Amino acid sequence: MLFEQSEHVLGRAWPVWAAALGFYAVAALVVLTRVRLPTPLHLVVFLMAAVVLLLTAIKIEWAVMGLALMIPFARPGFSLGAAKTFHVSGFNVAVLGVWIVYTLRYLLEKGTVGRGPFVRRTPLDFVIAVFVFLVSAATFVGLSNMQDPIGRAQILLYFKETIFYFLWLYLVHTLIRNPTDLRRFGMFLASSGLLVAAIGLINRMRGAAMSVGVSEAELEGGVVGGQTAGGWLGLVHPNFYGAFLIVSMPIWFFAVDHLRRAFHRLLGQAAILLGFVGLLFTYSRSAWSGMLMGLGSQVIMHPPTLRRLLLFTVLFVVVAQALAFSLTGEGFVELIQIRFEQLQRSGYSSRPAIFATAMEVLRAHPLIGVGGGAFSWYSAGAWEGGWLLHAHNVFLTYACEFGIPAAVTYLILIFSLIFIAGKNIRRLVHTPGYGFLAQGTFAGVLALTVQFMFEHILMSRDVGYALYGAAAVILGLDRFCGEGTLPPPAGSPDAPVAENRVWRGS
Repeated sequence: MLFEQSEHVLGRAWPVWAAALGFYAVAALVVLTRVRLPTPLHLVVFLMAAVVLLLTAIKIEWAVMGLALMIPFARPGFSLGAAKTFHVSGFNVAVLGVWIVYTLRYLLEKGTVGRGPFVRRTPLDFVIAVFVFLVSAATFVGLSNMQDPIGRAQILLYFKETIFYFLWLYLVHTLIRNPTDLRRFGMFLASSGLLVAAIGLINRMRGAAMSVGVSEAELEGGVVGGQTAGGWLGLVHPNFYGAFLIVSMPIWFFAVDHLRRAFHRLLGQAAILLGFVGLLFTYSRSAWSGMLMGLGSQVIMHPPTLRRLLLFTVLFVVVAQALAFSLTGEGFVELIQIRFEQLQRSGYSSRPAIFATAMEVLRAHPLIGVGGGAFSWYSAGAWEGGWLLHAHNVFLTYACEFGIPAAVTYLILIFSLIFIAGKNIRRLVHTPGYGFLAQGTFAGVLALTVQFMFEHILMSRDVGYALYGAAAVILGLDRFCGEGTLPPPAGSPDAPVAENRVWRGS
């Protein structure tokens, strides 16, 4: 079925396709492996990129969906600069490759042009354009003021990644041409979160990931939030791991409620349980709080969700209690209690002092900022606690690095996205096969926004790709609602039989 519509996709332009794909494959191999014996993870990323590009030549919608599964493996790549600070990830390469092939396809094939514009507009175009302009201006000024070559590379790295975020957003939004594509991409995105959860939890059980911020010895040694010794798929820190999960896990959480067959629901419940236990062992208070608010908001917007939440909570408590005892010797309630007690004893993880330091930087550079990733260079004189990488708040960090106007613009962008997601719930919560996307993406983006207030989790660029992937789903749902192409609510006499064989309403 995957290739049933391949027919004459290559058409008469197959030599151009072959040359373009061959050139890109060689370039990707060089970038991902640095022309040396690659690690297994490098090979995994390269093989996934190769599959994505092959599918791009045959059916471009499947290629974009496949990219979602590459997000957790985005770290292997090529680093440039004096201290190898400018990184081109495997995911960057794959996104750029799909855009190149799509451009060729758009120019060479009449059928592709006929299926839609080269770039589809969104309700957020103006806000995105203003934000990118302000980030570009901040980058130019930051490069002019920065004398350190490492600092300049860091500024360029964050600018590159910001551009790639929106390149990814518009790529997904443009190439999702029908509701089925949208649902498949949403499930691929959620599957990437399950993959992260499974591998992270397995490594945690093997002891490959530290029990950060739990023991008194770690607290006395100054490790409150903590770094990990591997185990999070290159996400470096458990807060980033938790952020990735809270973007993707709610989609699966609500998808189970829309599945018709009991066996499918059972498998889905097991997968969800795995993800939420993985989230427990991140010990990330901001991620816990965000997920609680994200899922809890659904009770207000859709009261029948309360029953599902309560039943799942009972099951989660049993499993989490057993695993917590076996891994740490403490119950999971005690683990949570210890983490919040540490928060008070550590001066609220130094957040008041960190925010005060950020305000010092902001007062010195209020309008244009210091450049992406350059916060640490300008905060060194005001911070007494050591090397401070960021302001531990996305909006405050963006204000320091890109200026107050850019931070306000980004705030408008995120809350506009949440507003559109909330509107999707009101319209689609009972729609088979799509209501779970409306609920899951709203809960995920709201949860991430809560975490924004305490962590600069977009410092992990992989999390940014997950966020903008969810944003593409939200905007896609809004577009299809406006076009009237989504199926009617469950129980309606007009509901298609094919949809109801797999999906049912809430």
